[in-house]
Amino acid sequence: MLILWILGGLVALVVLAMVLLPVFIDEQALLEMAQEQVQTNLGGELVVEGGAALSFFPRFGLALEGTSLTLPAQSDYDQSIAASIDTLDIGLSLLPLLGGNVDIGTVVLAGVTAEITEPQALPPPPEPEPIMSDREWEKRGEMIRQTKEQERQRQLAAAGGVAGIAILADAVQIEDINLVLRNRDGVLSNQINIASLVLSDVNTRNEPMMLTGELTVLGDGSAAPLVIDLDGAIRVASDFSKIELTDLTANVQGALTEPVSSTLTGEFVLTPAKANFTLDAAIPGGDIAGRLMWSALESPEITLDVTTERLDTDQIQPAPAPVTATRGTPKPASESPAPASTPPVPLPVGPLRDLDLELSVLARELLAGGQSITDAQVHLRVRDGVADIEYVRGVLHQGQLDTRIVLNARRPVVEAEVAGGLKGVNMDLLLASLGNEGAASGRLEIGWDLETQGETVEALAGALDGDITAGGQGLVLEQVSIQGLVCNAIATVNKTPPADGLPSNTPITDLSLAVDFDDGEGDIEKLRFSTPGVAMKGGGDINLKTLDFAFRLEGQVNNEIAEVDSRCKIDERYSGVDWPVDCSGNLASDSGAACRIDVASIAEQIIKKEAQQQIQDVIEEKAGSIMKKLFGG
Repeated sequence: MLILWILGGLVALVVLAMVLLPVFIDEQALLEMAQEQVQTNLGGELVVEGGAALSFFPRFGLALEGTSLTLPAQSDYDQSIAASIDTLDIGLSLLPLLGGNVDIGTVVLAGVTAEITEPQALPPPPEPEPIMSDREWEKRGEMIRQTKEQERQRQLAAAGGVAGIAILADAVQIEDINLVLRNRDGVLSNQINIASLVLSDVNTRNEPMMLTGELTVLGDGSAAPLVIDLDGAIRVASDFSKIELTDLTANVQGALTEPVSSTLTGEFVLTPAKANFTLDAAIPGGDIAGRLMWSALESPEITLDVTTERLDTDQIQPAPAPVTATRGTPKPASESPAPASTPPVPLPVGPLRDLDLELSVLARELLAGGQSITDAQVHLRVRDGVADIEYVRGVLHQGQLDTRIVLNARRPVVEAEVAGGLKGVNMDLLLASLGNEGAASGRLEIGWDLETQGETVEALAGALDGDITAGGQGLVLEQVSIQGLVCNAIATVNKTPPADGLPSNTPITDLSLAVDFDDGEGDIEKLRFSTPGVAMKGGGDINLKTLDFAFRLEGQVNNEIAEVDSRCKIDERYSGVDWPVDCSGNLASDSGAACRIDVASIAEQIIKKEAQQQIQDVIEEKAGSIMKKLFGG
């Protein structure tokens, strides 16, 4: 019993000592010691203006207010940090230290402003000059990749797991944090505001920790701010080498015109920094799943493999840039000047110049430019200012699409090349997608090899150069009847009543088309087609801005035309006469092409032919008479 009293007394003395210990500790001396350690070991400066408070029971506690910390870079490979802290409250249980654990309890960090300047040793990419040759761009890219690889190898050689005791905490609460990131020249590169960030069940034993947070990424002010909400689980390896994410959900506003929701699972290796995640996301235009890899010191820097059931890329648009407020009182509407015409919008290709990306897409249905491609496959590589869509493959309007698109954004005037083809496309579906439903049916083979350049979409269309070819069999022009036009023209020439019940469409047994574009104007160099009784060829032009077209065909008519109607039979005297047809219309119009036969031209040819025949008859008659006289006939 006496022993129990003695033990109880000892425990009471220990507790009393822990309660009274702060009375005998000089807090200012401890702060001076901490400041000396920061100065000696880190070369920095620690200043506490709001005072400090220490406690030893039930936990060893430290509370700081009005604190500033300056940490200059220890080497050219390190960042420099200047931070101010309104509130820091941390508690540490002493007994777990005996078992090799650090039990911190709850950590509260609030009201922090930190400026972080990037290392000096890793120079930023050289700023592109207004005009650089392709070779200069490639050499710039090679230098950037070489520098990154050297840094990656340096980090790999210096990296190593951190051996130490396990860290435990009930929660880490971070509130009202403002991080300002600057480049090596001190220019603002990014700004991040953390409204709240809470990490509970904190540990470094690779066990789950729950993370919730709300932050805003302001960037450098040139783009719309990103508002991000986080919720999920993370794990930290015991050697602090990596962080694992499990179903970390992020809701982002400001990246695109509509909010984006994504869920990541995977790991982030700290040195060299590299991430490898599986991704599920809901974005404007559809839901996607895939794999996301990021490595700041490798090429490609971003690798994204995506699969989706349906993705409408036309709905994926970047959020508009922030509007700079103007000073002064706005004028009343009555005094405001009349709105000027909207100037052409430059192509948004700036981000391509420094992007290092590889993207693969597999989609059951992919919509782009209002066109639906099923079983789509897309592979994109962006590097050194060139976006190379190596292939876009799939089924477009029941035809097999295979094309390549190269966009050179290295200079202010963007250059684009498009080459490929579409085999066996359904003409009815193709024209219907352009707003011209029911104009034609059948299958067509189309090929293209085009290039253009410009600073705006309008300029690209106006500078289009190259060729488009098409060919097909078994086609039907549904809204025009070449045979009907020919039959009516024959009736006019023969001076007979027009035939009744003529077909309203034109079956095409063979079609060949070649269009040469030069500065946005399409020259129909070759247009040949055959329909029973008529074989025609000709040319014309297409205006890409308005989609208006016009062409003239000239052809021969044979007696197969009589199969349409017996009254369509052509007089043998008119064989060899060209039958010209003039057509015009708009590719986006429901009315199709308006065609007419140039009867006056036919009549002129017939008159000339009959006159020539009469002259020939007279010559032959006189020649016969002369021959008879010469030979006594």
